[in-house]
Amino acid sequence: MWPVVTEEEERSVSVRSGILALLTLGPAYGLQLHTELETRTARAQGINVGQIYSTLNRLTDAGLVVQVARDAANQLPRYSLSAAGLAEANSWIAGCGSGKPDWNEMVEHVLLVATLPGVDPEPLIADYNAAWGALQQSSGSDAHSAGDGVARASENADQLLASVALGWLNDLRTSILGQDIQPHPLSSERPRRGRRPHQMS
Repeated sequence: MWPVVTEEEERSVSVRSGILALLTLGPAYGLQLHTELETRTARAQGINVGQIYSTLNRLTDAGLVVQVARDAANQLPRYSLSAAGLAEANSWIAGCGSGKPDWNEMVEHVLLVATLPGVDPEPLIADYNAAWGALQQSSGSDAHSAGDGVARASENADQLLASVALGWLNDLRTSILGQDIQPHPLSSERPRRGRRPHQMS
């Protein structure tokens, strides 16, 4: 089980988890993490840089992330994982967790993991496959399907989304095998400037 997060963090759980996953590749700047998250997940909606830093602040306060030596040229800190942060990152990389899967979370989750060097994305893909397959089988099987039109329509939507998700996961496997999606390390480019980071006490 993953640690409980606040309501605010839950709305951005993919950002929180994505930051932790990226830091498994080594220390990184806040702006560097921002760029890596956007490019590796091809997010349709951009991530606010402030959200990256506020999430890093919470992760630091929670003991999952630590600040390492500042860059002498621009005085920006880099961030690294603590042992607890590494454990949470590895759990997120390995599986989708319990409960009903979410389409947007899945797309960003799997795409990010598929770009991490040294990580086999197949266990995560298989985990999502099982979750969507279970949702597809359960939809339409309960008492609501016989009489409640709204519930039946909702179940039909779940079945259609599950079918699309399973097809997308299958296509993704083909893309990974064909090396259309390739793992790569963190960019070595240093940010020129950035928001003043959270000051640790």
